[in-house]
Amino acid sequence: METQTSEIRENAIEELPSPGGIGMAVAVDWGLCVQIALMPVFALFGQSKMMKMTGSNALIGTILFFVVALLAACLLAWFGEMIRSGRNWARIIQIVASSLLSLAGIYGLINLYHSITMGNFWPLVTEIILAIISPLIVWRMTRSSTARWFKLVTPAQARTRHDGKWVWFIILFSIIGGILQTIAATR
Repeated sequence: METQTSEIRENAIEELPSPGGIGMAVAVDWGLCVQIALMPVFALFGQSKMMKMTGSNALIGTILFFVVALLAACLLAWFGEMIRSGRNWARIIQIVASSLLSLAGIYGLINLYHSITMGNFWPLVTEIILAIISPLIVWRMTRSSTARWFKLVTPAQARTRHDGKWVWFIILFSIIGGILQTIAATR
């Protein structure tokens, strides 16, 4: 009986249309992971005013900044892996978070114009992620075919589907996007 149920589930997954938005969502999550991990490094080497602390607590503050950033980066890396593994609860959180990021991107368009007129084009990186990619993630992750896929797929099947070259391209895009966003955030 269990074998038949397993076979029916596997056949149903093979017949489902491809899910959408998973690659973009994982790339944004892992890119944010890269950004958060790099922020203390950029701050330490003078690229930012975030760590301009004085006094005897400067070393403790710096260490705390690194620890908190690494914990947050690890949390985002894990969350991206949960999306890649087909966890439906992670899809729902991703939709909510991407919706909020989309709203922040729309609001940021006001500041984008001001920054560009001042000669600072780095906010374009942030706005592309927030005002274009985040809404695309929401749209693609809310499609019924994607919702069905997340509900039926097992983590092993999802990781198998999103493995090999796929994961290496996502890692590459995440690193490039994370570095560009870190530079944009420090300007």
